[in-house]
Amino acid sequence: MSGVLVAAWLVAAAACPADEPVRVTVVVILASETDAVVDPALVELAKQVQKREPKLTGFKVHAAEARSIGVGESAKFSLVEKQELQVTVNRPRDERGQIALTIKPPGLENITYGCACDKFFPVVTPYRTSAGEVLILAVMAKPCTLHKKAPKG
Repeated sequence: MSGVLVAAWLVAAAACPADEPVRVTVVVILASETDAVVDPALVELAKQVQKREPKLTGFKVHAAEARSIGVGESAKFSLVEKQELQVTVNRPRDERGQIALTIKPPGLENITYGCACDKFFPVVTPYRTSAGEVLILAVMAKPCTLHKKAPKG
C-alpha cells in the first residue's frame, strides 16, 4: 500500500535537525460495501483491508492533506462529516529512522506508534458516513517541512 500512496503524495525532504517540524500526511479513504470500484492508488490497501473486512469492495480517496507539526505539538485534520483526526508528534526521527506519533481517530482510543518515514500507517475506523461508507485513514510522517528546490540555471 505505502508504495502506491507514497508515489501519489511523495514530498521531498532533506536530513534535518531533531528540532525541525515533522511533515504529517493524512489520506482520507472511504470504503463501501455497495460499490466495487477501487481507486488504482488503493489496490494494495484494499487487499489488506479485505482480509479482515471482506464485505468492503469499493475504495476511494476522499481527501489528502499534509501539515508541518512541531515535536511535542498537535494538529487536527478535518476528515468527513465534521469528523477530525488529532495527530501529536511525540518524538523526532530516532536512530532507527522512526518518528513517534499519537493519533486519535474517530471512534477509537489514542494510538501511539513509531512510524517509518515514507510509510503509510492505515487505520480502519468504526465510523460510517451517512451513506454507509467506512472511514479509513492512512497516516505518514516525514522529518522536515517541505523545501523548495533552487531553480536550475
